[in-house]
Amino acid sequence: MKGKSCLALFAAIVMLCVWIPEKGEAEPDAVPVRDAVEALGGTVLWVKEEKAAKVLLGNRKWNITPGSARSEIDGLPLDLPKLAVLNRMGRLYVPVSAFHEALGVQMNFRDGRWRASEADPAGLGMYWMRLLQLGEYGEARDMMSPGLAKLFSADVLERYKRHLEESYGSWTLIQAGSTENRVHRNAVLSYQTPRGRSFRMELRFGRDGKLDDLALLPNVSDRYRPPSYDAHGRYITENVIVGTASLPLPGTLTLPAGAGEKVPAVVLVHGSGPNDADESSGGGKMFRDIAVGLAREGIAVLRYAKRTYEYPNRSLTPHFTVREETVEDALSAVGLLRQDKRIDPDRIFVLGHSQGGMLLPAIIEEDRGGSIAGGMLLSAPSGALEDLMLSQYEGILKRAGEAGETGAELERKQANLHTWRRAVDMLHDDRYSKARLPADFPLPNAYWWFDIREYSGPMIARGQDVPLFILQGGNDVQVPPSSLKVWKQALGTRTDVSCKLYPGLNHMYALYDRPSTGDEYRFASNVPEFVIRDLADWIHLGIK
Repeated sequence: MKGKSCLALFAAIVMLCVWIPEKGEAEPDAVPVRDAVEALGGTVLWVKEEKAAKVLLGNRKWNITPGSARSEIDGLPLDLPKLAVLNRMGRLYVPVSAFHEALGVQMNFRDGRWRASEADPAGLGMYWMRLLQLGEYGEARDMMSPGLAKLFSADVLERYKRHLEESYGSWTLIQAGSTENRVHRNAVLSYQTPRGRSFRMELRFGRDGKLDDLALLPNVSDRYRPPSYDAHGRYITENVIVGTASLPLPGTLTLPAGAGEKVPAVVLVHGSGPNDADESSGGGKMFRDIAVGLAREGIAVLRYAKRTYEYPNRSLTPHFTVREETVEDALSAVGLLRQDKRIDPDRIFVLGHSQGGMLLPAIIEEDRGGSIAGGMLLSAPSGALEDLMLSQYEGILKRAGEAGETGAELERKQANLHTWRRAVDMLHDDRYSKARLPADFPLPNAYWWFDIREYSGPMIARGQDVPLFILQGGNDVQVPPSSLKVWKQALGTRTDVSCKLYPGLNHMYALYDRPSTGDEYRFASNVPEFVIRDLADWIHLGIK
């Protein structure tokens, strides 16, 4: 009986230490560990032999012993401000502050349950992903901004979840973090699957804590290293916002340090696909290199997240075209620079890479006020984009055959080429147009493709008078050096156009001593300093 009395006394003490709120009461200061952790996608294991709980959340491991103020997080001691306790139902409670310190997640008690705090984007992201995994689509939609909720009905969310499961299998959190810019607080979450694959989710939350958009991204290592010409004392950076009122974009303005007079400036325009402000690609950050390099040469640079990167879902309207994808935001960036008193309004340039260079004549065409003083085109396709893409996929399959590939991977590449051949055949078929789209077009965003089909940058640029500097890498597997010849021929009568070929440079303007395949993008690389100097000289000295 004596033992039972001690247990009863212990239970009574536990109940005094734990406050379980009733409806209408203030927020408690202790959180139920299992409920909170599982709501974030983690697990709690009870180790009977040790009489302790093991908490697993991402890459964090927290050992908690009931009745003790001592715990361990990732093998290091962590003292709790109060005892960890079990209530009569066997639920383990710890102080809210300890939960935050150990797992890095802020939790609030709202509407009778524990949820991630609106001030904690990583926690919100984990919480939302767990709702998706559990099929709690109603609450998941409640966490969305109105603009995103319109796109994601419960049925669409179910399909999104099914797509993740079909592509990867069930998922388990392995790492969580957050980033922040002038527009969004972003949860950056990495997940592991039983198939040995991993993926990354970036959930973009507004300042009100509502989910504004989300992106599924490959989980790749960041091997980037700053270039030797990155002299921190020679430039300053400022966070800015460009774009439209409904879809604002976070940007970075890099300015020469200590400039006593107005400086020239450059707007950087991305290539195809979703791109961040740095135009990150494996081990390279081409736009960051250009920004810090030109700033050292006394030139300001404005770079920003591409609309399809910051808003992967909300940006894709039914009539989405390159105007919405690229042109509008580039002109918005030019307008922002014109309002900056530190910038010379007569020396604002636009640099476009790949698809961004191809579209530079279209950007100049829409610059009604003549604000653009000149354009730089880096590896700009000279012909129809659909033909270039088909050529790229033909090259991929050819190299696979030469390398002796077999099996599922080769079949996937053959299927991709077949898809592109079908798409190009339809794009070349005069029976179809933006007003009459083929029902079985095999690529996403059919309207986008039919809007841009047979687009020719060189033909538009022939009738313009804005100076151009056209650069091309000689080891470019995506845009062949022959494109430079087409630009030269088309603009041969213009005296305000300069062209330069760089042997050895690939599509991301990195030196590579073997034929480029694109696989080398994963290696750490930088834009060579001689390219930076050529760009700076053209801006400062004019056309050579």
